Amino acid sequence: MKQRFSQYSLWLSLLGIAVGVGRYLTPIHSPNILCVCITLYSIGFSCGIIAFGKQEKGLMKYFSLISFAVIPIFIMASFLFFAMNFGKNKRR
Repeated sequence: MKQRFSQYSLWLSLLGIAVGVGRYLTPIHSPNILCVCITLYSIGFSCGIIAFGKQEKGLMKYFSLISFAVIPIFIMASFLFFAMNFGKNKRR
């Protein structure tokens, strides 16, 4: 049986991202959910590195590697947007 680390990488990374985003959309705020999210995403990222190292065919192996750089950019942009809107005065 051939192991496809690129598929594991894609699904675990997507699951970790979905759990992380879903955490903010539900009224349940638990640090355990965040730990599960980070763990799933980290395992998916590790599988992506293994798939890249084994030179598996296909483009799925690049998802976790690209998302590792894109997610922090979105987080920084959201903080920047929040900071820009925080100081504005409401005129009546």
